Amino acid sequence: MKTLLMAGSLIVALASPALAQTAEKKAVQDTVERFLLQLGDKEYDKVAAALAPKALVVISRQRDGQWANSFQTGEEWVAALKKNPSPAAFREPLSNVSATVDSDRLAYLRADFQIIRDGSAQSHGVDQFTLVRDGDAWKIAVLAFTSLPQK
Repeated sequence: MKTLLMAGSLIVALASPALAQTAEKKAVQDTVERFLLQLGDKEYDKVAAALAPKALVVISRQRDGQWANSFQTGEEWVAALKKNPSPAAFREPLSNVSATVDSDRLAYLRADFQIIRDGSAQSHGVDQFTLVRDGDAWKIAVLAFTSLPQK
């Protein structure tokens, strides 16, 4: 009986960090998916609030067979979004999601995505988010993505 109790205690002790890590990974993924929904719904004030101060947005885009990179602060990126006179609503479902959380303070999420407008795929690529914990919340410090036209 004593051996059984010790074995059970060991299993609980070893499983607790794994469960906490899984819960934090889910929290990171939920933060990113909520951000993408708000972005697709053109809720730019909420998008801005999800970004850490001095956030960075890096885009590597392919158009007409040529690659171009752009670099903006989060503030510049959101300001450009707000200036668009006729933004289209979209969805950006993620697949092949991989997340890591380090020291409960820094997180990284990588995922494949497609941009869907009016039920049709417009483009696809890879999203990479670096998040930092700010109090009880995760904030996006770096958003980097590739963007390729849909074939």
